[in-house]
Amino acid sequence: MLTEEIKTIKQLGFVLDTNRCIGCGACVNACQLNNRLPSLLTWRSIRTIEEREPEGIRKFYLSIACNHCANPECLRVCPNSAYAKRRDGIVTHIPAKCTGCKSCVSSCPFNVPKIHPLSGKASKCQLCHERIDQGLSPYCVKACPTGALRLIEIHALPSDKLIRLTAPLPGLRLTNPSVYYLTPRRVKLEGQK
Repeated sequence: MLTEEIKTIKQLGFVLDTNRCIGCGACVNACQLNNRLPSLLTWRSIRTIEEREPEGIRKFYLSIACNHCANPECLRVCPNSAYAKRRDGIVTHIPAKCTGCKSCVSSCPFNVPKIHPLSGKASKCQLCHERIDQGLSPYCVKACPTGALRLIEIHALPSDKLIRLTAPLPGLRLTNPSVYYLTPRRVKLEGQK
C-alpha cells in the first residue's frame, strides 16, 4: 500500500468504448511520434480480443497503455524514487532518478514500464501531463478518429456500465488501475435471427 503522504484530489484515467474502437492504431502512432520514441519502444498498443460464443466469435479491440493506478506497484518497488504520483492521479516516471534496475518492469502486473533501448532506463506513458496542464487532451485521445478513447475523472463514472479488461484479477485488486472499458455489444452474426 502507498504511504498516507500520497493523496490525490482526483483520479484521471482512460475510458475506451470498445464499440467505437476500430483498432486503427492512430492512438499508438500519435503517442510514438509525439513522444519521439524509437521504433522499438511503444507506450501504447492495440490488443485484439476474440471471444467464442454459442452464436459465433465476437471480436473487439483494446487500446492499452499505462493504467496510472491508484496504488502503482512501480512507485512502491522503485528503490530510487524514480516514480511519482501527482495530485490528479497521473503516475510519472523521473528518468534522472532511474538506474535501469528493472524493479518496476518485473513488478507491474500490466507489463507497462519498458526499458528504453537507447538510455537503458525505464520509460512509460506519462499521460501527456504537460498537455493536460495546459488544458489539452493527451496525444492518443486527440488522435482517435472515432472518439473511442477518452480521458476523464474516474470517480465521476457510472460503474454499472464499465468493465475492466486490463489484467488478471489479483493485479486489479492490488493496484486499482484507472482504465475502464464500455462493455462490447453482442453482435448479430450472419444467419442469426
